[in-house]
Order: sequence, then structure tokens, then C-alpha cells
Amino acid sequence: MLNTFFKPLLFITGVLAIVTGCDSTISPKDYNDISPFVSNLQISPDSLLFSASDGQKDTTVTFALMVDGFEFEPDSAPYYYLFKDGAFSAFQEGKLNLSSNNANLYEAGFSIETQTFDFEEYSVLVTPGQSTGSNYVQAKIVQLGVAVNAPEILEVNNPESVVIPSSGNSTTVRFTAKVTDIDGQDNIESVFLNFRNPDGSLLSANPFVMLDDGGAESGDLSPADSIFTDTFIIDSSNTPNNRTAIYWAIDKAGLSSDTLETPFNIVEN
Repeated sequence: MLNTFFKPLLFITGVLAIVTGCDSTISPKDYNDISPFVSNLQISPDSLLFSASDGQKDTTVTFALMVDGFEFEPDSAPYYYLFKDGAFSAFQEGKLNLSSNNANLYEAGFSIETQTFDFEEYSVLVTPGQSTGSNYVQAKIVQLGVAVNAPEILEVNNPESVVIPSSGNSTTVRFTAKVTDIDGQDNIESVFLNFRNPDGSLLSANPFVMLDDGGAESGDLSPADSIFTDTFIIDSSNTPNNRTAIYWAIDKAGLSSDTLETPFNIVEN
């Protein structure tokens, strides 16, 4: 039943902006059109952030879920469904119970078994019942684990020398870095590029961000292939210079790879 109902539902909602741990209600303009209905989803805790002091271990985290429900019959109640990393099938589901202190408040508790070094994303969906309907609330729980390994730059590539083109012409120069992370490619936060001048200073106060998006702006040829790219335009306004290209990467825990350096010279024709 879940597959036939929730697959199209999540496909539609997948493009919506979801605020972590907060209510993201999608409902009719007139609540009277559909009854019962739910709103104001709250989850505690609304995120999982593990630190080095937690170590590397299996753990179970318990959550409290609350939602406002209206126009429910005495024998009916909202249901919650848990999804992991965008999966279409829920790995856990359950019924919420009416609070003894509030006639419109429904509550439930659930637990997630995980590992402190995992980086995960969970979606929580609450519906008025187990049948299909256009009224529901949805929230996201983001888990940031303890990184075990820093990212590693396997190789970098850029031309050693580029000739300054004649007036009216330009040359596109591509810089690439192949980066991997044993803890998972999703754990890579950013891959950076900068240039060191002959006097030891850096060309840019803020490093250039390399992307693995397959986009025209970055010049990346293929998305999600672990090759991060940035491109620069060289034209007749450039002056000769001998610089060093500097590459490095960081993960979501702030661990940094080694720095790789290659020569990059701009020369006259």
C-alpha cells in the first residue's frame, strides 16, 4: 500500500523546499474541503549532530513527534512514515495518539538506529490517515556524523603554460581535481583552488570553489563523477606571470585533504 500511495506523493513533493524539523504543510486553501486535516508538525530533536566525543559506534536516537489534527473521528488518527535518503518506501511507520492534555494534539515517539559516523537525511511524513489524501505535513531530519577520514585528492590537472592570445581572442583554461572520501562522496563539503604568486602571496583572498555539477558555468564535463572543475578565461588583457595552482578539499566535519600544487604559467606569444 505504501508503494502505490507514497511514490507519486513523494515525487511531487520532492521539489518542494523543506525546512529542517519544521512544519511544511501542503493543504487545501479551505480546510473544510477535506476532513480530517493535520498541521504544525514538530519533531524533537530536529537534527542529529555527533561530535568526536561521541566516538564511532552504533547508536539509537529517540524522537518525539507532535502534530495538530482536526476533524478526526474518535476511532481515527494521523499516521507517520519515515523515509531515508529520498527512498520511496518508508522504513518505519506508526499511528499517533491523541494527547490527554490537548483535544487537537497528536503525539508519537519513534527511534532511529544509526551510526555516529554516518551522514544521513530522513524525511518524516504525517498524513490524516492510511488512505490517500492531499493534506499532509512533512519535515526533514539531517544527521551529521563524525568524520573518520579526510577527503583525498587523487590527481589534479591543468596546463603548465598558457599563451596569451592575440587581441580579440580568448582561451578557456580548465582545472580539475579528482577527489574521493572513504566516508562517502556525500561527505565532501568543498573542493578549492587558489594560486600562489611568485612573492608567496595568494591571488585571491577567497579560494575558488570547484564543482562536480556538469554545469556550463564551472566547465565540469560530467556530474557526480568525482572530478571537480573550475575554468578561467585568458585573453589579451592578461600579463605574463608564473604562478602555482593550489588544490585542497574539506569534508563536512572540517577535515582537510593534503594540498596538491602544480605550476601554472601565463606566457607571451
